[in-house]
Amino acid sequence: MRRLLSFVIVLCVAAVAVQAQDAAKVLDTFRRNFAIASLDVKIQILQDAAGGKTASSMGPLFQQAVDFVTDNSSLIPTDARFNQLAAIGAEQIGIVNYAAGRDSLWKLFGVTSDTQTLSKAATALGVVGTGDAGTIANLDRYADTQNSLYASGKTPDVAVLAAVFQALGKLGDPASFPVLFAAMNVGYSDAMTGIARSALLAINGDFSAMLQGVVKERPAAEKKIALQMALDSDKLSDDQKAGIAELSLDIGLHSSVSDAASKAALRDLRFAAAASLGAHKWSHATGLLIEHLDMTIGEFDKGLVDRNHLLDTLGNLGAMNSHDAAVRLTQYLVLVNSYSEQGKTYDELVVTAVIQNLAALGDKVAFDDLMYTQYLNYPSTVKKAARAALDKLKW
Repeated sequence: MRRLLSFVIVLCVAAVAVQAQDAAKVLDTFRRNFAIASLDVKIQILQDAAGGKTASSMGPLFQQAVDFVTDNSSLIPTDARFNQLAAIGAEQIGIVNYAAGRDSLWKLFGVTSDTQTLSKAATALGVVGTGDAGTIANLDRYADTQNSLYASGKTPDVAVLAAVFQALGKLGDPASFPVLFAAMNVGYSDAMTGIARSALLAINGDFSAMLQGVVKERPAAEKKIALQMALDSDKLSDDQKAGIAELSLDIGLHSSVSDAASKAALRDLRFAAAASLGAHKWSHATGLLIEHLDMTIGEFDKGLVDRNHLLDTLGNLGAMNSHDAAVRLTQYLVLVNSYSEQGKTYDELVVTAVIQNLAALGDKVAFDDLMYTQYLNYPSTVKKAARAALDKLKW
C-alpha cells in the first residue's frame, strides 16, 4: 500500500510538472506572437490569452502589453487601440494577481488620461500592490493631488479617483488614512464621499492612532472633523476619546497659523475638545484647560468669542477634580473682585459661573476670596452664589 501511495504521488508531481511546462510553452508562444503582431492582432492575442485555460500563467504577457503601450506613449493620443490594449493588460494583471506588473501599471498614470485604462490600472493595483510601500505611496499621492485640485475648484476624473479610493481601501494600509480622511471632507458628491468613507473604514490598524495622526498633521479644518469622528465612534473607549480630545486641545492651543480661517478652525477645535474633556471629567488635562481658560478670557475681552464660550470654558475647568483648577478659578475671582473694588463692572453671569465652579470643586483654597466677595459691590445673586459656595467647601 505504501508503494502504491508513493507511486501515485510521483505521478501527480509529474503531471503538475508537465502542465507547468505546457503553460510555459503556451506563454512563450503568446509572447512571441505578440511581439511581431499588428495592433489589432495584439489586442486579439490578449483577449485569447485572457480567456484560455492557461490565463493564470499569462501575467508576463499582460505586463508585456502594458509595457508596449508605455514604451510607445507618443502614439497614444492618435490611436485609441493603445488605450484598449493597456486596459486589457491592466485588468488581467489584477485578475491573475501578477505582482511583478505593478510598476508597469503605475507608469500608465504618467502616459495616458484615458478613464477606462486608469480605472482598470487602479483596480489592479489594489490587488497586486498589497504590502508594497511604493505602490501605496503612489496611490496616496495621486489621491492627495486630486483632492487638492478639487479643493481649488477643478474637477478630477471621478471614475479614476473612485477606483483609486477603492484600491486604497483594499490595500488597507494605515498610511492611506489621512488622504482618505481628507477625501471624505473636501466636498465631493455624496457617492464619492461614501466611497472614500468605505475605503477609510477598511483601513487596518489602530483607529485611535490614525485619528491622532490627522489631528497632528492635517490642516486645521480637518482636525476638528477628526476629533468629532473620534467622539462619535463606537470603536473607541471613553478613555481613548478623552485622549484624542486632550491631544486636540493641546494642538489647538499651541499650533501657529497666520490666516483667519485656520485661526477660527483651531479655536473651534479647542472648544470642542474642552467640552469633551469636561464631559469626561478628564483631570489629566487640567493644565491644558487652564491654558484654554487664559486664552479664552483674552478672546472674550477682545470680543473674539462670546459669553457662552467663556461660560463653557469655566464649566469644563470646574468639572476637573483638581486643586490646580480651583487655584486658577480663585485667581480669576481675585481679578474680578479687584475690578469691583475699583468700581468697574464685569459680566455678572461670568462672575457667578466662576463662583459656582469653585463650589463644584469644593476646594478650601477659595475660602478667603469667596468670603470677601460677599462684601463687595455685587448684585445679590452673586453674593448669594458666594455664600452657597462657601457651604460646599471641603475641610
